[in-house]
Amino acid sequence: MTAHCPSPSLAAPTSSRPATQLLLTLLRQSRGTFVCALVACVVNGAASVLLVATLERALAAPSPPASELQRLALGFAACACIALATRVTSGMLFARLSQDTIGNLRAHVAQRVAHAELRELERIGAAPVQSILTDDATNVSMLFFALPNLVMHGSIVAGCLAYLAYLSWPVCLLALSAIAIGSLGYRLGDARALTALARAGRAQDRLFDHLGALFTGAKELRLHRERARRFLGDRLGSAIDEVRHARRHAFTAYAAGVGWIVFLFYVFLGVAAFMPSFGAHADAREAASYVIVFLFMLVPLDGLLNNIPTLNAARLSLARIEDVLAGFGTPRSPLPASMAKLAASGTASFERLALRSVTHSYMHEREERLFRLGPIDLSFSPGEVVFIVGGNGSGKTTLAKLIAGLYEPETGIVEVDGAGIDAAMRPAYRERFSAVFNDFHLFDTLLGIADASDDAGHAETDARANALLEKLALDHKVRVERGAFSTRALSTGQRKRLALVVAYLEDRPFYLFDEWAADQDPSFKAVFYEQLLPELRMRGKTVVVVTHDDRYFDTADRIVKLENGAIVSEAKP
Repeated sequence: MTAHCPSPSLAAPTSSRPATQLLLTLLRQSRGTFVCALVACVVNGAASVLLVATLERALAAPSPPASELQRLALGFAACACIALATRVTSGMLFARLSQDTIGNLRAHVAQRVAHAELRELERIGAAPVQSILTDDATNVSMLFFALPNLVMHGSIVAGCLAYLAYLSWPVCLLALSAIAIGSLGYRLGDARALTALARAGRAQDRLFDHLGALFTGAKELRLHRERARRFLGDRLGSAIDEVRHARRHAFTAYAAGVGWIVFLFYVFLGVAAFMPSFGAHADAREAASYVIVFLFMLVPLDGLLNNIPTLNAARLSLARIEDVLAGFGTPRSPLPASMAKLAASGTASFERLALRSVTHSYMHEREERLFRLGPIDLSFSPGEVVFIVGGNGSGKTTLAKLIAGLYEPETGIVEVDGAGIDAAMRPAYRERFSAVFNDFHLFDTLLGIADASDDAGHAETDARANALLEKLALDHKVRVERGAFSTRALSTGQRKRLALVVAYLEDRPFYLFDEWAADQDPSFKAVFYEQLLPELRMRGKTVVVVTHDDRYFDTADRIVKLENGAIVSEAKP
């Protein structure tokens, strides 16, 4: 890659509004299910409070009549059945919401990444995206396992406090005071925990980057024992430790906060039970009622507090996801109706494609300085083979990406038959190109070329692909069957030949090859320069080749030489 930009550092979110907006977007298609699940949780909480109220009345009465006892028993059984049904229903609905939301979230992120500009992808890098698609997406999905407990336990606590108010206002006020004082202490721990979770998120981005290096740098690590030891200890190990320590600190703060509130409730129970001024000793029945309600409320209160970290982690993850997606810029709106014809005819031929005073700047990765390409003035015609040559770092690959519309010019304009290409037209413009870059990716199927529903089309595409494989001496290694490659376990040179097959099958008017022959044997270089390029020229294709192979310069119609981002010569060989 010619340009290098570090991944952005993601700070703790300053507002929950973007996170809320993202969550509402993800839930738009499931809002009916979400409302039903919340209603089921509230009904469960109400039924649970009625359970304890019915039980308290049955136990508090010294010798209730048989009819009254039977009525209370039937009420208790009805509340138990309702509580069971609503808990199961809410659990099922929230489990469905959890998986729907994580699926929608991943699709949402994938759509944003797929439609982002290439420069934005290179600037942000893969590690933050992998992090939000795995850890942060999981945190968001866990929100829907915590929500039933939050709503049900919250309903039970609220109902118990209301019942305490019915029994005794002083006792209820004492319980509310305990909750208020405890919440203040919990809030302090919550703030520290959120800061620690944000720090863990930033460390996890680095962790994913290092985990990727385990594979991309596998050869280098195995050739140098000390490098491997330092990498595993200083780089990967430190990132793992930072994530572990930050999350441990966060959950320790949450545990301390929960313990503080529960301790205050024990204080409340002691005051209510042992201080006569609150009236607990005035009536044994009232004292028993306080104890029953309090003990019943203690478990849901503990569950409520223990699920708050999951809620905060989901909120923080949603904000982190928004932070990463914001780096990809504003999502591209669909093409207007006036552009539909151009998009449909994106692969149509052209008479002249030109770059007019085009410039582009980026940070030079070796010299750590801003590198400026241009201004570039170039034009291309059908049936023309153009070589772009120059030293390493001269801007050849960047120029190729500008030609293909993968980079947006900072100044200047790209024209097709005299019509300028703006941001709205660029997606359709890119449809004119087939390219094999030096850092190409090879998909396992002929995506967009072979129609899975058309057997006749499949057979024709397979036959063309296998004929090309035979021409490139790959038929003994790989076959195309129903639009899929039988294997991609090939050498770099063989995979490049396979990518060339894909480019040929696309049959676009403009072909671009970035150092394609660099990994090929001499015999295949000769096939590429002396057979394939003349064949493309005869078919009226425009071909741009980034190359160092001066032995084959005579096969080009023009040679464009770059030095330090500027065209220094343009001539026929």
